[in-house]
Amino acid sequence: MAVLLLCTTALAGCANNDKKITWAQDKDTVIRSVHDIKVNQQKSEAELLQKVVDADAQIKLLEEENNKQQRQIDSLIAQLKAMQTVKRKGTVRKKTVAAAPSRKTTHRTTEVDAPIAAPVAAVKPQVDPAIEADAEKNAYTAAYLALKSGRFDEASTAFNAQLDKYPDGEHADQAWYWLGETRYAQHDYQSALLAFKYVADHYSNSVKHAASLLKLAQISEAQKNASAATLYYNRLIREHADSTPAEQARERLAEMNAKPVAKDQAVGDQPAENPQ
Repeated sequence: MAVLLLCTTALAGCANNDKKITWAQDKDTVIRSVHDIKVNQQKSEAELLQKVVDADAQIKLLEEENNKQQRQIDSLIAQLKAMQTVKRKGTVRKKTVAAAPSRKTTHRTTEVDAPIAAPVAAVKPQVDPAIEADAEKNAYTAAYLALKSGRFDEASTAFNAQLDKYPDGEHADQAWYWLGETRYAQHDYQSALLAFKYVADHYSNSVKHAASLLKLAQISEAQKNASAATLYYNRLIREHADSTPAEQARERLAEMNAKPVAKDQAVGDQPAENPQ
């Protein structure tokens, strides 16, 4: 019996020693596992934070894009309102025509209503200058292409519409000149003369000023109005001495002076005003 108890005690001691050895072996592994868990947790938190930052940046980009689109929408709405206002004014103007049969002719030879009474001042809609400039350029380009394509009626209507809407626009001087060319192509020489004269008298700095003076002289000469032609040729030489049109004017004056002087025999109407 004593031997049995001694064996049992010995075995129990061995078991306790085994447990101590196992913990000593697993301690480092457990510590590493805990450390790995903390590292993974910190990494996950860092990734989550970065996602939040990225999402915030994306939201800001979307807000900026939305604001840009809203500004574009506001600009289009303003332009639409301006067009509606012009349309309403045009409707009122047509109604007024029925009650006012008197009419007058403009320098473009297009009829417009004679004024009845001072119109009520209207609030001018706010229009983006850049949009307005693009619209004028598009109108001018369309009219010019119609002229170059030989669609003279369409070109004449388009140039007149442009000058009605943008009388002081960037392309007004050239629109006047090409309107004159359009009228000339339609054999409406008196209307062409009026259009060229408007450029000559109102746009002294225009790139078409010299060409307009040359056209005025040529039309006057074709109408057998040698005195008016001479005045226009001399004015062209005086104001644009070094230009190609001025050289043409000198050659033509030399030819005219070489011929016997004859009285002017007007064919068609004379110029509306004396040339400057």
